[in-house]
Amino acid sequence: MNIQGQDNSIVFAFPDGVVSCLDTADARICRMLEQADITITGDGNSVLMRFDSVDAAEQLLTGGGFLLIVKGDGNSVSMGNVIVRCSSILGMTGLRLIIGQLPGLGAGVSRTADGCRVAIGDRVVINGVTLYLQENDSSVTIGDDSQLSWGVDVWCTDAHMITDLEGRPVNYAESIEIGRHVWVGKDVKIGKNVSIADNSIIGWGSIVTKRFDEPNVILAGIPAKIVKHGINWDRKCINKYVKGLQTTSCPFFLLA
Repeated sequence: MNIQGQDNSIVFAFPDGVVSCLDTADARICRMLEQADITITGDGNSVLMRFDSVDAAEQLLTGGGFLLIVKGDGNSVSMGNVIVRCSSILGMTGLRLIIGQLPGLGAGVSRTADGCRVAIGDRVVINGVTLYLQENDSSVTIGDDSQLSWGVDVWCTDAHMITDLEGRPVNYAESIEIGRHVWVGKDVKIGKNVSIADNSIIGWGSIVTKRFDEPNVILAGIPAKIVKHGINWDRKCINKYVKGLQTTSCPFFLLA
């Protein structure tokens, strides 16, 4: 962990209380913070992470699948109880959450972002996501019970400016809103100023470039569009789901 600046805070919230990490004397939390891939450069940034237990915090911070970089002032990150997965065999890379400068741009490049907000809900499963904000006052939200596959890019920026012929910027980034219980498929790319409604699915390899306010839809394609209405989804595979329906004698299953 590398913290530079003033009035920054990292808080862990557990069921039995909260820990202000930059002030704590708890030896175990201090050790996991030393191993954590967290860098904050700037003033007045805040990070709030919720965990079911200290074991869950240690697994996330020391498991090699979590990176947090914040470069700028007055940014906030709030994460619920999330599941972050890594697998070298499948290419799962966990969560890379970056506000401001991307790693590896070189000493001659300096980019900051101020006043950005990231909010990730509870029971969100993240298998391989790069989440990046670069524009001041931009935000990304991911609702409860969502699931994001791997090879997923969520970029609330174009990284470079686009202008009209008079030199006026035309590609301001404001927000990305991913609703509750949204399934984002493998290799999906989500751009700035996008909204995805609750209970939706984004198909493998799609590129989402606009708002979709209708819930319970499947989005797919380049650029993504609605290809099916009136759907929902479940984390279980089909075999287990159907077996559960048979066990409970679900009327829907009997009619199928």
